[in-house]
Amino acid sequence: MHAIAGLLLAMLAALAWGGEIYTWKDASGKIHYSDTPPAGTETQMMRGGVQAGGTPSSAPSKSVAEQNMEFRKRKQESDKARAKADKERSDSEEARSNCEQAKRQLQALESGQRMSRVNEAGENIPMDDEARAREIDQTRKSVQSWCK
Repeated sequence: MHAIAGLLLAMLAALAWGGEIYTWKDASGKIHYSDTPPAGTETQMMRGGVQAGGTPSSAPSKSVAEQNMEFRKRKQESDKARAKADKERSDSEEARSNCEQAKRQLQALESGQRMSRVNEAGENIPMDDEARAREIDQTRKSVQSWCK
C-alpha cells in the first residue's frame, strides 16, 4: 500500500515538475488529478505543485517581466500623449495671444490717431499715409494668419 502511494506521489511530482496538473472534484466529492482537464467541469490548474487556479480556458498569466514591459509601454504612450497635449495647449495659447495683439495693432492703425516708428538711432519718425496703409495691410494679414 505504501509503495503504491509512493509511486502515485512520485508520478504527481514528475507531472508537476514537467508540466501542468489539473485537479477537480467529481459528483461524489472525490478529488481527481490529471495532466489534461476534463471537459465541462470546473478545474484548478497546478504548476510545479502550486495551485494556480482558473479554468482550462483561461489564458496563462503573464510573467513579471512581461507585465513590467507592458507597464513601461503604457507609461511611455501616456507621457507622449501628455507632451503632445501640452504642446498643443501652448501653441493654442500663443496663437490666441498673437491674434489679440494683431487685432489691437490693427485697431490702433485704423483709428486715425497719429502713429510713429522708432528708427535705429532711437528717434521717433511719424508715419505718413502711405506707410500707414502698408502697415494696415501687413497687420490684416497677421490677423488672418493668427486668428483662425
